[in-house]
Amino acid sequence: MQKWKRGCRSVQKNLKNSLRNESGMTLVELLASIALLSVVLSLVGAVHLFGQRQYLAQSYSAGQSNDFAYTLSVISREVRKTSFADVTVSESGDALLIGGAEAFSQQGEQLVKNDGQVLAEDVEDFVATADAETKSITIALKSMSEMNSKPKEYQTTIYFRR
Repeated sequence: MQKWKRGCRSVQKNLKNSLRNESGMTLVELLASIALLSVVLSLVGAVHLFGQRQYLAQSYSAGQSNDFAYTLSVISREVRKTSFADVTVSESGDALLIGGAEAFSQQGEQLVKNDGQVLAEDVEDFVATADAETKSITIALKSMSEMNSKPKEYQTTIYFRR
């Protein structure tokens, strides 16, 4: 039993001595750990920035898609209230006239309703074409490509039953 206790005491003494002799980190170890930490932080930062850019681009695209879908549904609803004979397209194709008065037109980068209400922004092109043979009007909206890599085109065709 005594031999075992002596062995434990010697291990404890060696452990205490080795801990007391430990003087801390060297300058080389400190510089290596700082360099490793900076590499890891730069990688994490790059991933975060990439994710943030993707989020902004996708939320912009989704918002613009919702605006354009809403715009096309408003135009369809307004145009369907009248007969085909009352709906005309301007010569340049960038305005839709109902009953001889301008109802929808592109003004700069905005698509505007006749009362001045802005329906959609960042519109690159608004084109309306009428087809008398099928009694239909085709409306195409093209988005600007600020945050999107490619401009998107939204299109609808309104058929008249009257």
